Amino acid sequence: MLSDNPKFRVLYASWAFLECLFFGGLIYGWPSLVFVLKDEGLYYDLCSFTNTSQESIVANNSIANVSVENVYDTSSSVYNISVSTDPARSDKNNVTETRKERNSCRDMDDRLSLVFTIGTAVFCIGCFIMGQISYLFGTRITRIIATALFVIGSLLVAFTSNDVPWLIFPGLSLLGAGGITFLMTNMQISVYFPKLGTLVVGLFCGGFDTSAGMQMLIKIGYENGISRYISYLILAVANLVTLVSTFLFLPKGFVTKPSTKKYPNDEVADDKTAAVELKSPQNDENEVQESEKPRILSCIFSCRYLFHVFWLCILQLRFYCFLGSLNKTLEVMFENDHQQVSYYTNILFYVLMCGLLSSPFAGIVCDGFKRLYVKQRTELQRMLMPTVIPLTITTSLCILLSLLVLFETPEVMIPAYLCLLFFRSFLYTLGAGYISVMFPSEYFGILYGIVIIAGGIVSMFQYVFFNWAETSGFYPVNLFLLILMITTYIHPAFQWFVCRRDGRTGKLLVKE
Repeated sequence: MLSDNPKFRVLYASWAFLECLFFGGLIYGWPSLVFVLKDEGLYYDLCSFTNTSQESIVANNSIANVSVENVYDTSSSVYNISVSTDPARSDKNNVTETRKERNSCRDMDDRLSLVFTIGTAVFCIGCFIMGQISYLFGTRITRIIATALFVIGSLLVAFTSNDVPWLIFPGLSLLGAGGITFLMTNMQISVYFPKLGTLVVGLFCGGFDTSAGMQMLIKIGYENGISRYISYLILAVANLVTLVSTFLFLPKGFVTKPSTKKYPNDEVADDKTAAVELKSPQNDENEVQESEKPRILSCIFSCRYLFHVFWLCILQLRFYCFLGSLNKTLEVMFENDHQQVSYYTNILFYVLMCGLLSSPFAGIVCDGFKRLYVKQRTELQRMLMPTVIPLTITTSLCILLSLLVLFETPEVMIPAYLCLLFFRSFLYTLGAGYISVMFPSEYFGILYGIVIIAGGIVSMFQYVFFNWAETSGFYPVNLFLLILMITTYIHPAFQWFVCRRDGRTGKLLVKE
C-alpha cells in the first residue's frame, strides 16, 4: 500500500486538501443554496397571499381573456402568468413582484430556516456517529460510508422540486454528514508532519471552509442557465474520486502519532528519525504503549476537554446564526432588492474562498506559539500555554463580528465578512487542532465527534433565534448573542490559570 511509504506524505496531504476543498463543507454554502431555492419558488405554496396576488393580477389586467397559472416553470425560474393572446410574452414587472412576494413570505422563510437548522444538527450528529464508526472499524469503512452518504445527499438535493420539496431535508443533512467525515478522516494525515501538524490541519480546514464556495458556483451556474439538477448530478459523480484515497493513500485502520526512540544518552531522535506507525484497530502490536495511553473516559470528562466543548458549541452557534439568517438580513436591509441580495451573497463567498489563506495563517499562528513556549519549565505548560492566545483571538473575532452586525447597514457587511473569514478559520483549526494535540490520535474521531454533536444540539437554538428575529427584529437577537459570546473567554482563561497555578499537579493527558 502506498501509505506505507513516507516519501508520499506530500501527495497524501495534497489529495486530502482537494477532497476537503470540493466536498467538505458544502452545507456552509447555505446562503447561496437558499437563494436558488427561493428563486425557484420552493415552499411558495405555504404563502397565504398567493391567491390574493393572483386575483389582483386578473382584476387589474386590461386583457379580457387572461388565464393565471400557479405553475412553476423550471426553465425560467419564476411563477408564470400566461396570457392567451400572447403566451410567449414575459412581464418583467410581474416577475419582480413575484420575487418580492417570495422574499416577504414568512412561512417560506420559516420552513427554509428549518431545513438549515435540521441540516446542521444532523450534520453534527452524523459526525459523532461517523467518529464512533471510525474508532470501531477504522478509516476505510468510515470513508466508504461517507462517500455513499454524500452521493445520496447530492442526488436528493438534485431531485428536490415543488412536487417533493421535503427531499431537501435529508439531502442537505447527508451532504453535511458525508462532507465532515472527509475532513475528520483526513485530519490524521497531519501526523505525518510532526513540526507542522497544526499548519496542515489549518490547510485542511481552509479547504473545508472554502468548499462553501461550491454552492456559490452552483448559484452562478443557475443564473447562467445550468439547472440545480444538473449541478448536483455532476457533484455526485465527482465525489467517487474520493475512493482513490480510501483504497490507496489512507490505511485501513488509522495513523498513529510518531514513535520516538531513546538512545543511551537519553536524547530523543529528531523528527526525521521518528517513524510513523500504521495501526489497525484489530491488531494491537505494542501493549506497552497501549497501557500508557489515558482511557477514553478520562479524556472525555477532563476539564480541559469539557471547556473546549463549551467553547466550540457557543462560538459555532454564532457562526450558524450568521449564515442561517444572512439571506433574510440582506432582504430586509435592501428591501427585497433581488440584485443587491444576490450581489452581497456572492461577495460573502468570494471572501470565504480566501479561507485557503486564512486557515493556514491560523495554523501558523498556533505553531508559532508552540515554538514560543517550547522551553517552558513543565510539560503541562508546553502543552497548554501555546493555546491560550489563539483561543482568545478566536473569541475576540467572534465578539467583533457580533458587534458589527448590530449596525444593520450595508457599510458593515464587507468588514463583517472579513471578520467571519478569520473567525471561522481560527474556530475550526483550533477546534480540531486542539484535540489532535491534547489527546491520542486513536481517540480523535470519537472526541471530535462528541464536540460536533454537542455543537449540533446547541445550534438548534438558531431556529428559536430566527423566530425571535421575525417578531422583534435582528437587533435584540444579535445583542443577546454578543453577550453570550463573552462567556467563551472562560476556556483560554482556564488554560492560563492551570498553568500559572501549578504546572506539575495536573495529570498529563498525552504521553510523548
